Amino acid sequence: MTKPQFVKRITHPDYGELYKFFEVDEETREETPVDPFDAGILLMAVEEQLPEILTITSKRGADASGYYVGEKFVVVKGSKFAASTTAKCPKSFVKLREKLILEGLLIPLHNQLFLMEDYEFESPMLAMGTVIGGWVRGSHDWKKSK
Repeated sequence: MTKPQFVKRITHPDYGELYKFFEVDEETREETPVDPFDAGILLMAVEEQLPEILTITSKRGADASGYYVGEKFVVVKGSKFAASTTAKCPKSFVKLREKLILEGLLIPLHNQLFLMEDYEFESPMLAMGTVIGGWVRGSHDWKKSK
């Protein structure tokens, strides 16, 4: 059986408002000070592992950031896509760009296309080709963010 736990607020002359944590023995009504973390009253926040952010830029105006989620790749909100596509840009990249524009996820902004929310691509290569609006050989151009 667990003992009831409670908190008392006290005012310290030097440190101001503080909190003391106690357990109470139900039989004797005796209060015993406890460490709130050891007693499970407060749980330490576990820092979530943040993904490694990768970036890509192009001469034609792309300036995007993203990260891996398993085999997929997420391009983050606020990324800027090149406003136009090259002549050699695969039709699948062009169609995906058109789809994102029609859905309101990519909007024109100062000769670029601005991504309005995070978007998950099936691969980093598909993400890169869509962002730069051109043909790509692989995902090697996503670089570690500095």
